Amino acid sequence: MLLYMIAILVLIAFISRLIICFNSYGWFSRGFAGDSSVHIQIIKQLKKGWRNKRIDNYIIPNVMSYPILFHRFCSIFPTHILEKISFIPNLVIFVLSYFAFTCFTVYQFKQFFPEASYSVLFMGLVCHIIAIQNLVTAGPAIAYVKLSSRLLAKISCSFYILFSFFYLEFNDDLSFYLAVFSAALAFLSGTFAAQVLFFITMIFSLITLETGLLILTFTGLIISIVLSFGYSLRSIVAMMKYWKIYFLRVKKSRYTAPVLSSYLNLIEVIKNLLCGRIKLVCKHFYKKEPSRALLHYPEMFVVFFLLFFTDNSLEYLDDIYLSVFLIYCITSFSVLNFLGESYRYLEYGLFFLNPCVLSLFLFTNYGLAHSTYFFLFYAVYSFFISILINRLGGYSHKAGEDILSSFLDKLGISSTDTVFPVSMRLGADVVARTNCRSFWWQPGGVTDLKMYDDYIHEYPYLSLDWRKLCKRHEVGFIIVDKQAQDKFADNYEFGSLEIILEDQFYSAYRYV
Repeated sequence: MLLYMIAILVLIAFISRLIICFNSYGWFSRGFAGDSSVHIQIIKQLKKGWRNKRIDNYIIPNVMSYPILFHRFCSIFPTHILEKISFIPNLVIFVLSYFAFTCFTVYQFKQFFPEASYSVLFMGLVCHIIAIQNLVTAGPAIAYVKLSSRLLAKISCSFYILFSFFYLEFNDDLSFYLAVFSAALAFLSGTFAAQVLFFITMIFSLITLETGLLILTFTGLIISIVLSFGYSLRSIVAMMKYWKIYFLRVKKSRYTAPVLSSYLNLIEVIKNLLCGRIKLVCKHFYKKEPSRALLHYPEMFVVFFLLFFTDNSLEYLDDIYLSVFLIYCITSFSVLNFLGESYRYLEYGLFFLNPCVLSLFLFTNYGLAHSTYFFLFYAVYSFFISILINRLGGYSHKAGEDILSSFLDKLGISSTDTVFPVSMRLGADVVARTNCRSFWWQPGGVTDLKMYDDYIHEYPYLSLDWRKLCKRHEVGFIIVDKQAQDKFADNYEFGSLEIILEDQFYSAYRYV
């Protein structure tokens, strides 16, 4: 019976994820954009040789430090498959991780919660598959579907928290080894994942004055350093150095600051309400904390209520949730938002623990009937909110044209050319399509302040002294994204150059 339950859950996970991927086809059909352009380049570099751990096509001369476990996994797939169906790696990762999650959860419930209802657990796991954070692909959420390491990092962290809970609470040996393994995977998967583990471990240890989580985290870190032949340590050191760069430069950019985490500004909300600007009010609530978290992760706040307002005999569970919630609250302040989007700490920390706790506590406190009503209500809410968010801010399911590729084909960019882009993000997208050279930093970010100021004006725009950079790196073409240029508050003064190709979206100059 339990095997059938696991098989049905995994099948539902696969079908739902496949539908989400195809429903976002409009995004994929437009070609690589943003961090996916960087990820495909790392994969290509791995396939042809690591070469001193750097991407040959990126010409800002910093040292690469970004974790590459995801890219090693992706290198199994043929490049042409990744370029045509780039959601395949994360589809496989999602389904395999959900299979592991359901197997572990059913096993541990049978061992440690024999009185729990498997019917409620089944409903909880189904609702977890259709949770809002799994169905929404609007905005940055597309990163969990497209060619990006974010899903693997999130899943590794979530497994770590889940396994750590069972180890700390029940002294379970299997959970200990799985927690250490998950920690190592997290350190090898992403720098934000490393931040999540470090901060949760520090706060949990301060709250409980115990070393259990410290042992798990740092054992996982040591294993990751050994497995990566020291590269994981480079990633951690660079991550800490980059905090300074992000605090002093990136977060102060006029183009970055507005999208960083912050709390609701009630004065601004009231002013917009009085002026009848309802759309601005809704946008403010959607993008600010804690209203954003309430909208996307309602199950977390139900769990918080059950934890702190109902009786439970679990010793460490409330401390784990409190640790994650404190990190979320702290990093939502503007002064600390350089440590990453605050809502991601909730996602990375509680993704797998939430459905287990919810299923257990609902049945224990309210019984089968009321639990069923709750999950039915949650399913309806999740579908409605997800459809609403995707409709208003998501990506069309209709196929689109790769406009940039068409423009580059007409321009005749080859692998021997060097391109100065406006903005920097365009440089990564151009490289992904032509294998030319352009201005992007080695993955992991610039950690030297002098180098940052030499190459970058305000992220994502390169230095205003563009002639200096063009001469230094023998640039042949300057390509401008007109939308990025319109947002640019300064001026590159390309007027002395001749436009050799232009359309509605891009313009290109030859630089000699």
